[in-house]
Amino acid sequence: MKYIVQIHLEHQEDVIRKIEISEDSNLRVLHNKIVESLDLDQNQMASFYFTNEKLELDKEIPLFKIDENAQENITMSDIKIKSAFCNINDKLIYVYDFLKMWRFLVTYEKTSKNENDDTKVIYSVGEMPKKAPEIIFKSENNSQIYDDLFYDDEY
Repeated sequence: MKYIVQIHLEHQEDVIRKIEISEDSNLRVLHNKIVESLDLDQNQMASFYFTNEKLELDKEIPLFKIDENAQENITMSDIKIKSAFCNINDKLIYVYDFLKMWRFLVTYEKTSKNENDDTKVIYSVGEMPKKAPEIIFKSENNSQIYDDLFYDDEY
């Protein structure tokens, strides 16, 4: 069975890809197809993240092992698509290039009965913008806290 997964860039401009991928493929294959379909640099770091209902980041699934001594060293190559997406509308967050912080919402949309083994883009809208969105770190309780800490004239 194949899964149809939508990748949507968190940005003002719509950049969407729908990828058809085998349920037995792993997240590394999905990562490679995302990078290829958006014409991104294959040498950048990336991670998928499991999320909660509010899309808050939970468990990280990195491209490769960060700490060889860590007890749990699960990577994209270890997680199959059918394990990452158990139900239609399940979501992951995909972060590419940790300096620029491109963020994508990855949603399991539906299944396909297509039986070939190819992972392919079946729908494409938009091109990657030249500039990543600005990251603004705010506290829900006090939005000035970081501005006060980092932009005080005394420092």
